[in-house]
Amino acid sequence: MSLHLLARPHHPAAPASGMVWKMLFDRQQALLHRWASPAFSRAIAELGLRRDALPNLQQISRLMQQRTGWTLLLTGAPVSEAAYYAALARRELPVVSRLRSFSEFDQPPGGPDLFADLFGRVPLLLEPGYAEALQALGCAWQLATTPAAVALLRRFSRATLERGLLAPAAEGRPHFYGVALLTSARHLHGAAASEASTHLPLATAIQQLSQPLLAEASLTAVEPETYFVAADWADLGAAIQQLRHELVKLQRQAVGARPLPFATVPAEYNSRSHAFAARIPGLRRSS
Repeated sequence: MSLHLLARPHHPAAPASGMVWKMLFDRQQALLHRWASPAFSRAIAELGLRRDALPNLQQISRLMQQRTGWTLLLTGAPVSEAAYYAALARRELPVVSRLRSFSEFDQPPGGPDLFADLFGRVPLLLEPGYAEALQALGCAWQLATTPAAVALLRRFSRATLERGLLAPAAEGRPHFYGVALLTSARHLHGAAASEASTHLPLATAIQQLSQPLLAEASLTAVEPETYFVAADWADLGAAIQQLRHELVKLQRQAVGARPLPFATVPAEYNSRSHAFAARIPGLRRSS
């Protein structure tokens, strides 16, 4: 696997870029000191992410390749959903190289930017259990061959990789690992203020999210938000295995629902054909 490095910086040329990075970095660090795991804070330092300088993407790319075997695929814009999951399955993480402007400070249009991807996704790749779960989720995309399966995988990704909580047995308060919670002040405040009753064990996620109407209501409601809590990275991996089983089940259901090629007989058929059709249950006359 070749390492994708920058031949030149991909940061916007505007001098304001450094200030945007600094403000985002300071804000999230101030909010996360109570909610991010110690491992996340250590990873930020190990990657060399600082408030007073735009990140050195070449150095970070080399470090990630050496430490984890993952390749950072730097893109000018978010890739398609299929390309994103296919990259994860190959242990490649797409990272948008564009940094938001001041006018886009709280909500960059068009999806994630450099801060969301680099600050929110890359550090946790230094955690082997998280990296393995991310690759497993990418592989699960291959099983999402029906609209229902794709919808379930999207809901699962949103409830875990975007807004997931981690609550080790020794900790009294869950940590945030979902990228939306790590990089968005609005989502972070929402999770920090959530009631304990909205925190559900991750082991129940597939059962909950397999109910489309209830799942959509819980994941799109402003209040209360439902958060799924993993005990550890192995718990996240086990939930992805459950997701794979459910996707296979949806595949089989879709195949079983398809009519057989001989399920319809011609409108015009003779008495001999009629007698044959009468002996095979399920054959019906087409109109």
